[in-house]
Amino acid sequence: MSDRSAPRPEARSAPAVLASVPWIVVLLGVGLLAVLLVFALLSLRGPEHPAAPEPAPPMYLPRMPSVTSSATAPADAPVVAVDTTPSRTATATPSPRASIRRPAATPSTRAPAPAGSGRVSAHYQATSSDRDSFSAQLTVRNTTGEAREWRVELLFTGNVKSIRASSSSGLSVRTQGSGWFVLSGTSPLPAGESAVVSLTFGRSGSGDQPGQCTVNGADCTIG
Repeated sequence: MSDRSAPRPEARSAPAVLASVPWIVVLLGVGLLAVLLVFALLSLRGPEHPAAPEPAPPMYLPRMPSVTSSATAPADAPVVAVDTTPSRTATATPSPRASIRRPAATPSTRAPAPAGSGRVSAHYQATSSDRDSFSAQLTVRNTTGEAREWRVELLFTGNVKSIRASSSSGLSVRTQGSGWFVLSGTSPLPAGESAVVSLTFGRSGSGDQPGQCTVNGADCTIG
């Protein structure tokens, strides 16, 4: 009895399947529409272009100071003028020996310095004479208050050729030309002292007195 009254499982599930069929169709239709919509959107957009890369940031290089051939001095700097011309160096070169022009033997017009005037004076005196030579004596006096150098110049005419001189106080003799002789002491003459020089001259004519006699530039006495 109980077996007849119980419903069959297969009989109950068939109406349920039939009731869910419309929803399946609806879901399939919606899915198909969604696929068509996606396809339409993709076809309308076209191919996508790759995005352009962003430009790199600019690079700033350090600026080097400009180098010029000449530097500009500050406004308050002192200006120094430089001479660019080549300088000439003075070089002492020995000059050729010039011929010495002997002054004419003329009588001196200056008055001789008197002895005892506070200066160096000289006196020339001929002592002996022969045909080829003559002798004389030269006396140099220092009447100043201190030791002094002395220099005597004797100038004869062209007939006097040579000289020999001697003195106990030290003597230097030089020849400046024919008949032109320079005598000087080798040391200063002390104050109040005298230097006596013995002279012997060689000659080819006559005459035993110089045409000019000076001591330290002043005339000496001749007699």
